[in-house]
Amino acid sequence: MIAELRTYLLRPGGVPPTEDLFGKHLHHRTPMSPLAGLWHTLTGQLNTVMHLWPYDDIQQRTEIRDAMMRPPLWPPPLRPYLLEMDSVILLPAPYSPPLAPARHGALYEFYVDSYLPGGPAACRDAWASAIDARVKLSPLVFCGASEFGRLNQWVSIWAYRDHAHRDEVQARVARDGTWPPEGGLEFLLKQESTLAAPAACSPLN
Repeated sequence: MIAELRTYLLRPGGVPPTEDLFGKHLHHRTPMSPLAGLWHTLTGQLNTVMHLWPYDDIQQRTEIRDAMMRPPLWPPPLRPYLLEMDSVILLPAPYSPPLAPARHGALYEFYVDSYLPGGPAACRDAWASAIDARVKLSPLVFCGASEFGRLNQWVSIWAYRDHAHRDEVQARVARDGTWPPEGGLEFLLKQESTLAAPAACSPLN
């Protein structure tokens, strides 16, 4: 499996109509392949939506996108709101959970860790022995390494009931010193964290 994370920077005020248009048009798209989730940012670059799509492989992604480029059915008519579009193809870690619909809560956190070459693989291996304990505190939605787009990145998405739940988890792991694992830290260049809320039409919410 692969996953495509698409990020759209919108004009101020563009998030509500964009999410409404996704909800209106998704039934044209999802018979071909499911949407995993759609979120809008609460921190970092505001007026941004992120959507995650799973595929069997690159060939399936290409075939589906070719078949679905049939405006006005799909994609939604977002041109009045779009400023920038970005896409990265991710290879999930072996322990990344299935991207199935679920009700996790009102808050999702997107981590993007940038590494020197070799860093994502070292991070993946280090997480393998520690992930079971961490997911007892809050659900892991996805984790994996970038394959196309921005390279040598490790992307993880975590779900929380609300901001208070996230604060509780962050305090717990800081106190215990058990997360994140140390593997790969010698390759780590920078870290980003974005808090986001799911759209009404998001299968992950």
